[in-house]
Amino acid sequence: MDRSYLVVEAMLTDRADQLQKVLLTESIDYFEMEQPPVVAGAKVSISDGKDTYPYTEYPSGSGCYVGPEGFHGTPGTTYRLSIDASVGGKQNHYEAVSTMEEPGFEVQAVDYMYLGKTNPQADSLWTVAVWGQDSPHTSYYYVSAQLNEAVFPLGLSLVMDDKYFNGQKVICFPITTLYQTEATRKQYGDCGKYLETGDVFTLNVYSVPKEYYTFYMGFVSSSVGAAVPMLQSQPSNCPTNITGGDAVGFFIACSSSSASVVIDDPFRPFYLKAFGGFPFP
Repeated sequence: MDRSYLVVEAMLTDRADQLQKVLLTESIDYFEMEQPPVVAGAKVSISDGKDTYPYTEYPSGSGCYVGPEGFHGTPGTTYRLSIDASVGGKQNHYEAVSTMEEPGFEVQAVDYMYLGKTNPQADSLWTVAVWGQDSPHTSYYYVSAQLNEAVFPLGLSLVMDDKYFNGQKVICFPITTLYQTEATRKQYGDCGKYLETGDVFTLNVYSVPKEYYTFYMGFVSSSVGAAVPMLQSQPSNCPTNITGGDAVGFFIACSSSSASVVIDDPFRPFYLKAFGGFPFP
């Protein structure tokens, strides 16, 4: 690789109870199997045009920068991310701008279904269904999850548009699956652990602009699992809104909605609750 890129993963939400984070790493060769090096010691802040909120690297040397306690965004406000960092031995200044969308999809409830009995080879596969109300003025969503305290990373999340349910009430829609194996747990930590009684699963839906939807689809298309170099050409770099130097990634300010379910029986058939006593007919 002839040069190093700053890799930015930054999200600002409208939730005061959620710790706002910016993750900074340095690019590595395409076929490199090691974890990318973190970018430590950077100066990171977010401004709303009136006030500037400095981020602190925590823990020190981790490349993870967190905002002040209680800091969160407001829908309709434009935010500017500022980063001063040393990448590839060169100091540079990077910026990105994002306007927070108005709330879109309201998540009213979430539930799960165990699929192990239908296929012995999928004994760690669950389907997650959602109930909610879509807004007619928002079209794109970033869908992520949280298992207890473990937040699912970009690679385990998804994006979608609402063209099939725009402005409609959504009832028992199978929005995603959980394929929990020992391999995924080793790679992603507790995000990939088997569901157990007492676990709390949370579904988060974030309203995002089309630019982020395009970025995420480019990210998926560039993954090794989606494109095989021997069979087809690799796509170009994903779109990015990071300016000021060699950088990839995205800064997104987004409103959110979420719902949780406590796992009472990891292996129960879905219909016992979802189609029997579930409060959303």
